[in-house]
Amino acid sequence: MIKKRRVPKSIEEINENIICEKFEWFAKQPWCRGIMLWGSRATGFGASDSDWDALIYVTDEYFDSLKLEETLLLEYDESVEPKRLVIDFSPISDKWFKIQINSPLDIDHFAYAEGVTIYDPTGELEEWRQRLARYPEEEHTDRLKNKYLLMIRSFGYAMIDYRREFELDSRINLYRSVVAAVNLWFTIKRSWTPPLKWWSKHAREMGMTDETYEIFRSALVDTNLESVKSLISHLKQMILDEGFEFPNDTLIAFLETIHPNGRAMQIKHSYL
Repeated sequence: MIKKRRVPKSIEEINENIICEKFEWFAKQPWCRGIMLWGSRATGFGASDSDWDALIYVTDEYFDSLKLEETLLLEYDESVEPKRLVIDFSPISDKWFKIQINSPLDIDHFAYAEGVTIYDPTGELEEWRQRLARYPEEEHTDRLKNKYLLMIRSFGYAMIDYRREFELDSRINLYRSVVAAVNLWFTIKRSWTPPLKWWSKHAREMGMTDETYEIFRSALVDTNLESVKSLISHLKQMILDEGFEFPNDTLIAFLETIHPNGRAMQIKHSYL
């Protein structure tokens, strides 16, 4: 069991010299506008030897001057075998943020929901972080419908495959249904879905009940039609308890998402 580790709130709080020195060097550069931690170092879920993930906020001019291979900085500790990744930094700029702000992908937003700004002399990086982290409450119902429909349609394909004795195809669709269920749970909680690397840690921290956790665990450990059906029923009831009626009429919900008036939402929120 990985225990949650302390999350530094500033460069000075980082107790690894190589990391601290690297961040201090960045902070002195005229093109550096800020630094944000993300990943396991920002959530505290990582092990003691986890690498440090960071976004280095730079000017557009500096970002445009970089070669493609310079947009990712990786450094390894080669004193151990196998060598260990220590630094995973990426320079980003306003141009990057302006593209991501309109992205439908949860992964393009959750990094900011979990991110920790540790250097930000002008406050602009934190402003961008908050904008990117904001859950789109005005699109909540559309997100619920699409993720719910992805879950039950994948399960439907799994049942068809099972009856036709397409064992592998059925299992793939069961897995798709479970992944959609994970996305749906976070959507019910009005949250972007985190990277699945730490999904159970995020879910527990956000208040997933023991009952819900066990139902998910059963569907993951013993993935079959019955265990996934139980998971679907459980999440359906959660949605109904929130006051939404669309799970009782999935045909209308489906038609709403593919109608020309709803097609944009079908595309925007259907990504897993």
